[in-house]
Amino acid sequence: MSIMDTNSTAGGHLIPLASRLVNGTAKGSARGEQSETDAARIILHLEQNHAEANALGSPELDAFQSLIVSLVVAADDPKAVIAHVTELLCDHAENKAYLPKLIQECERLGLALQLTDDTVVDLPEIRTIDGRRTVVARTDEVAVAYDDVHVVGRCLTCSGELDDSALLYFPANSLVSFRGVQDMTGADVKVCRTCVEASGLPLTAAQRGPEWMLRWGCPPWCVDDHAAPCAAECHRAFPVQTKLRDAAIDSSGYSGYSGYSGYGTGLPWLSAQVVVSDGKPQAYGRRTQVWLGYGVHLGELNPAEARRTLEEMRGFVNRLEHVVKQAEEIARDDFEGDPEIACLDREAEDRRTQVIRSSPEHAA
Repeated sequence: MSIMDTNSTAGGHLIPLASRLVNGTAKGSARGEQSETDAARIILHLEQNHAEANALGSPELDAFQSLIVSLVVAADDPKAVIAHVTELLCDHAENKAYLPKLIQECERLGLALQLTDDTVVDLPEIRTIDGRRTVVARTDEVAVAYDDVHVVGRCLTCSGELDDSALLYFPANSLVSFRGVQDMTGADVKVCRTCVEASGLPLTAAQRGPEWMLRWGCPPWCVDDHAAPCAAECHRAFPVQTKLRDAAIDSSGYSGYSGYSGYGTGLPWLSAQVVVSDGKPQAYGRRTQVWLGYGVHLGELNPAEARRTLEEMRGFVNRLEHVVKQAEEIARDDFEGDPEIACLDREAEDRRTQVIRSSPEHAA
């Protein structure tokens, strides 16, 4: 059917629902007095609001009104019938609201539009009909079709139209197995450069493009800028890491030292990333590791070692859970000390220390 047919199908969409309700909840048992009262009240309400409903402009409103009344009269649970019909009307209203938007988006892309009641059509798709690329979608899925068409040629993040500076949607914080996504036309989904820069994430090799990947031998997920001075001679994935910073739990204060090659307070407690070393592979081969960071420390593990570490961490987490629960129970008896007594104690301790330091034995 064509898009012009969509406004005359309201009654047709309601009939299958009517059959379900009549064959299901409407038939099968005698109605009680409360159901009779509910039915009469709902029918009266529908009839009183008939003129108001006419203002909606539906060409099938009379048929719809008669259908509603017949359903309510036959129903054991009129409220359930009205609830089902209300849900259907909401869907119909949503589709009707989205239809002009869908038409506009199709015109933007130079696509024709064909709506159908064929249940074989599942998701909206693009077909070539009479020599023209056409969006084919179900009449009751107009909103879904709009969502699919709207993203074509637009930034996935801000929905702005893309220009030549747009980058592939292959974010650094995705899994290394991420293959990218395509829109309904089969084109790669992209993100505008403004949104990429606002994310604060480094560019992946996939976003830098095929020439970059060929030049440096990068896998798509590599986030190293190999053109930078002193760039790493390996390929690293964006690390996963804890929000908890190492300095927050390191009582030694060592993790807060900022003079160690730029490491320090900002380091996560735990981090992990995939690293592939393949410089001069003919001579040194290719090696895949998991770099496991814990504060300023780093463990370079092969996959087997990383797997054993993971299993050990899982067992430790279970034991840690027991320790934490035990501590929570014991901590119920904790209390704060007296600040004045604590101050006197520190003063006494300082005097004792001073006496020891000034004694002849300490000087010797």
